[in-house]
Formats: sequence, C-alpha cells, structure tokens
Amino acid sequence: MNKLQANFCLLAVTLCWSCEVVIFSVIPDGVNPFATTCVTSLIGLVLMGACFARRIAAAFRRDRWLLVRRIAVLSIMNTVYNVLNLVGLDYFNVSTGAFTLSMTVVVLPVMLLVMKRGVDVRTWISAGCVLAGIVVAVFPTISLPQVSGLLVMLTSCAIRAIYIVRLNDYAHKHDPITLAAGISGFNAVIAFVPWCVMQPITFAGLPWSSQLVAAYFIYAYFIVGFATILNIFAQRRATAAQSTIIYSTEIVFSTIWATCLPASIVDPVNLTIPIIVGCAFIVAGNLVEIVFPGASERANEGEAASVAQEASIAKEPTGMATVAIRKKACGMLGRPVVRNVGVFVILLGVYIAIALPFKVLTVIPGFTDVRPVSMLQPVYGIFFGIPGCLAFAVGNLIGDIVSDSLRWSSIAGFVGNFAAPYIMYVFWCRLRKKCFDLRSGKALALMAMLVAVDACVQAAIIAPAVAVAYPGVDIAVFIASVLGNGIAFPLAFSIPLIILMQEELGFEPLRRVIT
Repeated sequence: MNKLQANFCLLAVTLCWSCEVVIFSVIPDGVNPFATTCVTSLIGLVLMGACFARRIAAAFRRDRWLLVRRIAVLSIMNTVYNVLNLVGLDYFNVSTGAFTLSMTVVVLPVMLLVMKRGVDVRTWISAGCVLAGIVVAVFPTISLPQVSGLLVMLTSCAIRAIYIVRLNDYAHKHDPITLAAGISGFNAVIAFVPWCVMQPITFAGLPWSSQLVAAYFIYAYFIVGFATILNIFAQRRATAAQSTIIYSTEIVFSTIWATCLPASIVDPVNLTIPIIVGCAFIVAGNLVEIVFPGASERANEGEAASVAQEASIAKEPTGMATVAIRKKACGMLGRPVVRNVGVFVILLGVYIAIALPFKVLTVIPGFTDVRPVSMLQPVYGIFFGIPGCLAFAVGNLIGDIVSDSLRWSSIAGFVGNFAAPYIMYVFWCRLRKKCFDLRSGKALALMAMLVAVDACVQAAIIAPAVAVAYPGVDIAVFIASVLGNGIAFPLAFSIPLIILMQEELGFEPLRRVIT
C-alpha cells in the first residue's frame, strides 16, 4: 500500500466512522450503549476469526504476551476516550460536538514533541488550519456552562492522541488483522462488565428484532470489522499525525449527514457561515498534509519498504489468497467447472450476509433500499470473473425473494446486476493490457469513471422495466437510488477494499491468476 492508497483508505475509514450516527438511528431507543458495544464487538471478532483464524493464531504464537498486553492497553485507552466523548458531547449540539472532537489534531503534535519525536512543518500548518476551523465554528457559540464539556473533550482528545500514536507504533510491529481482532475482543469484555452491572440479564434483556439484529450486523461489518482493519493497515504507511489530520474530515462528513438526512435519522443542523468556514479550514488542512510531502516522509521511503517486507511474514504468498478460495470451494483442486461452482456458492453466501441486514433501510418499499453491498460489484468482477458476476446477480434475486420484493422488474434487476460486475471484468481483465492495480491517481480516476458507467448501465436496464410494469413508482427517485447506490458505495468502500485485498491480503485479479 503506497501513500496515495493509504490516504484514500484513511478517508474511507473516516467516512465509515461518520456514518455511526445513521446506524445508531436504526437501534431502538433505550438499548444500553454498553450492550451495543459488546454485541457488535463480539460479532466483529467472530467475523474476523472466521476469515483469518490461522493468521491470528500464528500472530499470537509469534508475539505471545507482548501482543496481548499491547492490545489490552489500546482497548483500555479506546474505552476511556469513548466514554469521555459521550460525557463531553452532552454539553454540545451535533455540529459543535463534532468540531470539538477534532481537537485531537492540535493535541497530537504536542504529544509527539513531549515524546521527543519530530513533527514536520507541514503538520503544524495542517494542525493550525484545523484549529482555525474549530475556533471559527465553535467559540462564537460556546457558553460558560459548556466550558466544563470543553475540558472533558480536551482530556478525551489527549488520550485519543496517545492511542493513535501507540496504534501507529504497534501497526508496524504486529499483524494488523490480529490487532483489530484483539481490540474487538477486549472491547467486548470491557463493555460487558458495566452492561452486566446495569442490566444483569444482559442478552435476554435486549429488545431483539430484525431491526436491531440488522443494525448490529451493519455496525459490526463496517465499523468494527472493515474500518478497523483498513485503518491499521493504512497506519503502516501513514504517520500518526497524518492519520489524525485525515480523521478530522469526519466533521465534514458528519455535517453533510446532519444537513441532508431527515430529522428521523439525525438531529438536523442548519448550515451557518461559521460552520461552512470551519469545514473549509479543515479541508484546507487536509490538502496541505496530503498534497505536500514532509521531510520525515521523504527520508522514510526506504523504511516503508522494509516494513512491508516484514509484514509479508504474516501475509500469504502473492496470489495465494485468490487461489485458496478456489481450492476451498471444492475441497481439492478438481475440475474447473467444480471450482467455479464452489467459488459461486462462497461469493453468493458473502453477498447475502452483507445485503440482507440493509433491507431495513428502504428507499422505495418493495423496490429499492440502501445497498452497501454494491461495493462488491467491482470486487466480484475483477477478482472472480463470471462466477462473481453470477453470484452478484443471483444474490440480488435472492434478496428480493427474502425481503418480499420479488417483482416482474426483478428480471431486469438480475440482468443489470450481472452487467455491472461483468463490465469491470471485461475491461480490467480482458481489454486492458496493463495488469490491474490502483497504485496511481490515473488508475483511481479510471476506476471512478467505470463505476459511474456501471451505475448508468444498471439504471438504463432496470428503470425502464420498473416504469413500464409499475407506473405508480416514482421513477426519478428510483433512478436516483440506483445511481446513488451504484456510485457512492463502490467509490467509498470498494476501492479501499480492493486496495486492502490486493496490496495486503495477497489477492490477485483474475487475469494474473490465469496467465
């Protein structure tokens, strides 16, 4: 993973974190927050264990109690600063609270100086821009009773700064997936204790429903699992200061959600000049940090390569992760048809597991919903070819059946959902001579263009069928939903997932495997 990819991944992580408020809106009121942390951490731990059991076991055998102690320290710091955040945020509205969270950007360089670590001039400039944004957005509206909340938030940010520095250090010394799984497990244990004290019947006391189960799985997939793993891998390439500055964009994303989403989901925020200017300063600080290389960064280019080489101890040999799925699919190598059927079944199971929880977030009942599973479109096409395309199309059809959304237009849905990954497969694995990767800005721009083409093709196939068969459906909203799902989720989540798979986990695009 190079610097450009790491920056993109950190932005994706921050976007995931900013969506927490949307996911929490699905959780019924009155559910104990410690229960939510405990259950989602457990689900995330099980998912990571199911996917990477041997890798995690090997890491613990290699690093033993040193790894356990470091994970425990990280988990305790994580818990403390999260609790302080909850206490401090009670003093502010959504927008002001989001800006105060970014004080970590200002505190962290100071922490680095105290720890006798160098800080680039670029980082001080970026931190100054973010600080200016906080001052502009927060201080004109702050009142005397909120000073206590500000002090609590400042303490939280100081602890979070130490947490980020330590996580960055440990990401270079231990396997990131094992760190993510360990933090998830410790967080579950730590959250269970106060939950058990406050609600002794624990799991039996939760108001279990399809809505609650869906929200917990969504949170476990994207916040506990995907975002945590992606963050630790990205921190291997980015500095602690750079990571923290990119995290500050959570304010910008949160402001967008609070402005655009309905009041039934988030507490609405009215855009004001101070908020807009504050967000602009934060974006400017990020551009300074990302665009202009620092002295320490230029000096450590060679060190990054050696770190990647050390990390390969825990990584499967190049290309073996993709081949392993094909082997696992049929037990032994066997005939190509058997392998392809096995791959299809595995990918179909992954699709359904990700897609079904989101059926509770409907846009047009019976026709369309919020579909983060669209992030699998490029992955299925580029890495698995025809079996992946079929798995994506059949998975969409099964989702329609299970959610009572099966319509005549589902035939067009099957065709459209086959075509989207197939376009990716044909372009990247058949037409383009250069081997697939996303290591340059040009490649990322090309991927973004194809994502947009994919979404337009899907809309062109499915929307006319819906309009003809069901004239009562608001076709403009339907098309907007198809385009939104088909563009937003592949751009935000598919690209970092592909970077993670190819650069860190040993997966190779289909063309390389067969050549």
